[in-house]
Amino acid sequence: MEVSLSFRWDHWLHRHTHARSSRLCAFGLVVAAAALIASCGGSGSSPESTAASPAESTTTTAAKSSTTTPQAFTETSDIVYMTVNGVNLLMDVYTPAGEGPWPVVVAFHGVDSRGKDSQDNVPIAEGAAAEGMLVYVPSWIVWEPSPFPITVDIFRGWTQAANCAVAFAQDSAAALGSDPDTTVVYGFSGGGGAALLATVEPSQTPIDGCATDAVPEPVTGAVLGDAVYFLHNQDFDPPFAEDPVAMQAEVDALTNPSNWPDDLDTVFRLWVAEGGTNGRLFGDPADASSWLALRDPTGSIRADLERIGELEDGEFSTVDAGKLLELRLSEAGFDVMLDVYPGGHTINNKVPELIAYVLEVAPR
Repeated sequence: MEVSLSFRWDHWLHRHTHARSSRLCAFGLVVAAAALIASCGGSGSSPESTAASPAESTTTTAAKSSTTTPQAFTETSDIVYMTVNGVNLLMDVYTPAGEGPWPVVVAFHGVDSRGKDSQDNVPIAEGAAAEGMLVYVPSWIVWEPSPFPITVDIFRGWTQAANCAVAFAQDSAAALGSDPDTTVVYGFSGGGGAALLATVEPSQTPIDGCATDAVPEPVTGAVLGDAVYFLHNQDFDPPFAEDPVAMQAEVDALTNPSNWPDDLDTVFRLWVAEGGTNGRLFGDPADASSWLALRDPTGSIRADLERIGELEDGEFSTVDAGKLLELRLSEAGFDVMLDVYPGGHTINNKVPELIAYVLEVAPR
């Protein structure tokens, strides 16, 4: 689907603007972090760090306070950025008040949260916009009839949707006074995988169904949280049974930096939930049909896990996935840091820290 940039903005301008009621939470990132968490009803967290046809859109306006840069922003909703098999994929855009150029942020929701309006995304989008960033929040999964069971084609479709979201954001950012050369992806849970896909597997050709013919430019920074980068959980068993060779290539493309673009210079900030989620037993290492063997025919994942001492408990979880990705990024020369947070598989007690990551990886 070919849609001109001016056509999109004409639709964006036919929108209703109203004052949004003030919210309880402020997005101060330094001095007021503790007060922010308390006002939002969450508990504090102390991370352990390791280094190494177009839908009609609507606009709302809100004012957010910050100890450093209080900023108003507008939210424009339900912009069609991609059409897949006749289904429109929508995104919301949070635009700071005033003049840019602003860094671009593309925030990907988790799979279980089902869409762009989830609490995986809204606090991050609002907080980043309040700090002077142009934030795009796409729905990147076609839910009807269902993405489950996952197939090889569905997985590849997710890669295309993630790439289109970044390309659309970068292509439209200049018209909103932003700086597409500084682009950050954020993702939690399944959204962390989508954000990584968009970073390390950028499309080299225009994407079928995307509302721009532009291809994505390199991502400046990536903030990825508690995700299954090595596709270890059971939801991915069906495509590995369907076409193990194709899915092995997908794992290698996603997690082996030697396959990534030569000019990729992304800054990575990773986090995982203490204790791990989506845990899965390794099984018999000699069993060529085990889930790990299907994902790791060369044995490199198992060897790297042994190097970092994560084979001993017999289970692979999101903590292991985060540590393993950190190892590979570090050894490939990327700027990467991993934090381990208490509080489980949620962003609710981590919002100020995650916004701070987004700001950190978006140089101004």
